[in-house]
Amino acid sequence: MQQQKIVIVGAGIIGLATAYSLLKQDIKNVTILEQANVDHDRGASHGLSRLLRFEYGDQAFYSEMVCLSQRRWQNLELASGKKLYTQTGILMLGNESDNFSKHSYQTLHNLGHTPEQLTRTSCTQHFPQFDTANHDIFIYNKNAGILHASRILKTLQRCVLDLGGKILENQRVMRISNESRKRPIRLLLANGDEMTADRVVVAAGPWVHHLLGNLQLPVRLTQQYLLYFANLPVSLFGLSTFPAFIADDLYGFPIHSTCAGGDGPHWLKAASHNFGAPADPYEVPPPINKRVIEQVAERLYALLPALRQAELIQTESYIYDVSQDENFILDHLPDDTRITFATGLTGHAFKFGLLLGDMVSSMVCETEPVIPVERFQLARFSRQWQHSVA
Repeated sequence: MQQQKIVIVGAGIIGLATAYSLLKQDIKNVTILEQANVDHDRGASHGLSRLLRFEYGDQAFYSEMVCLSQRRWQNLELASGKKLYTQTGILMLGNESDNFSKHSYQTLHNLGHTPEQLTRTSCTQHFPQFDTANHDIFIYNKNAGILHASRILKTLQRCVLDLGGKILENQRVMRISNESRKRPIRLLLANGDEMTADRVVVAAGPWVHHLLGNLQLPVRLTQQYLLYFANLPVSLFGLSTFPAFIADDLYGFPIHSTCAGGDGPHWLKAASHNFGAPADPYEVPPPINKRVIEQVAERLYALLPALRQAELIQTESYIYDVSQDENFILDHLPDDTRITFATGLTGHAFKFGLLLGDMVSSMVCETEPVIPVERFQLARFSRQWQHSVA
């Protein structure tokens, strides 16, 4: 395997983490092809922050995966000397009927975590920023926080280069050609160049259908929005006083820096996880649906009344790539195991980035992954999909 040439398409969190994992195993001939640049603003991994949380309803499998992921983030912090994670705790505001909040609480307790169920009165005392009227379950977990996404991408970029990997930016892959198993895989680039590889990993985010369109993958692209609020009192919404939160489909973060280096303005970030309208990654500039943003903002105002006096200073549009069952897809091409792909990721994959990189690298190397990948394979989908690619 050390002599094989591995090319990874996409320098988002999964592509970078996979390269990092391979290089740490002393597999040196690793190249990442990125159509723009690392941490470009159209990428699914771009941005100042992602939420690291353990709450997954009754899906203990994912909660356990978060534990494995958190250790990897800690190890990367030690190896790089960079601060990549800030603990904030998380407040979950739910309802008896939502089939998520109570299950999350019980699942974490069964795994040895210590989330605290609050009464409405104690929630209001500890976190007066929230209007609790529309919720009747309040759970606080101190073990959650902010992953500094852009800083992580830049840190992994540096680590990959330091370990001898290559990252070629502004190299868009137009087609992957693998007609014969007896010949190397060919990658045709937009500038007319061609590259060959023994193994290929496709981690192209919303552009996955461009490269693997023949598979008719059960993955949809949805338009999502992030909202940033300025002019809020740090005494109420800063890192030391305000937790990250989940309330139904809404989620958000305390005031923190909008720049990877910690400079620049400090804003509160919030969004809705509800899947938006169909999206096209080639549409530039991305569309902004003001009506959707207004609806999300109104719901945030009801949850956090002080936001009405704040300034909605910026909105960002980005794209989810979501599988039919909202779980990841990690697999090989059905007719060529030399090509591995990761998709159906956005929405909750960033926190698992280093772990998923280890899993994908194991698939490339044909070694036993730290987490079994069977549940993430295409075979779990309906016969209708299997018939469509037959």
